[in-house]
Amino acid sequence: MIYFWLVIQQLIASLTHIIGGDAVHLVAAPTLLLFRASIAAIALYIVVALREKRFNIYFGLQRNEIGRLFLLGGLNILVNQFLYLEGLRFTTPANSALLYALTPAIVFLLAIRVHWEQTNWKKIAGIIIAFVGTAILMLEHGASFGSENTKGNMLIFVAVIAWSLFTMLGKPLIIKYGALRVTAQHMIIGAFLYLPFGLFTLDIQLVSQFDLTIWEEILYLGIFASCINYVLWYYALGKLATSKVAIFQNLQPVLTTILALSLGLAHLSPELLGGGVLALAGVLLVQYG
Repeated sequence: MIYFWLVIQQLIASLTHIIGGDAVHLVAAPTLLLFRASIAAIALYIVVALREKRFNIYFGLQRNEIGRLFLLGGLNILVNQFLYLEGLRFTTPANSALLYALTPAIVFLLAIRVHWEQTNWKKIAGIIIAFVGTAILMLEHGASFGSENTKGNMLIFVAVIAWSLFTMLGKPLIIKYGALRVTAQHMIIGAFLYLPFGLFTLDIQLVSQFDLTIWEEILYLGIFASCINYVLWYYALGKLATSKVAIFQNLQPVLTTILALSLGLAHLSPELLGGGVLALAGVLLVQYG
């Protein structure tokens, strides 16, 4: 059942590259993040407060755990989400998906560094094979690392590092308190940390001109990409080894390709088939590593 929810999480993340890529060309990244983070924080707080029947959802935390939540909020909202949305203005959704496919390698190296996981040939080979398959798929979808995309690619690469650290550092709290509570706690802190800058850059006149499509994209980013997506990701981290969860990041291009094929937006080619098989083989190899 965990793997089912991970596939759903990756499907949400795949759509986020597409929807987010469209949204940042209509709304400035700082404003988009202000609404995204605020919607997510409010929604998650309501759910957790009602579930625990307690106004203070930080009850029982130790001082060092509160410090870690501040770090998670900063890494996720101030660095990962902000640089991701800003980077999408200067690069393509295909490039961003390919860069996020580096997550398993970065997470695995970090896990080894802190002695959370041991190296073995299956995990190393699986990460490499999955990334090669992902690269083939994304190049077929138009990924390009030309000079016109350099700024966006660099911003998103830093976001990927922040995402990898966020993935690693959240695990101890998830095991102790659960995915939903930790997601809500760090998201609320991150939203409050971002609030002064978000309000400072807010253009009320521009917001008043938002049409229904923009609001639908903002709601998707707030509810699906920031609430459901993160809860599912953290839920899986609480059940599986970090590298076994992170490798699922390489499923995004596979799911995007399947969606494109089903909608008639792409045609099956040897490159698409081969890249998809390699990506899936890499994911499976890591699971048995």
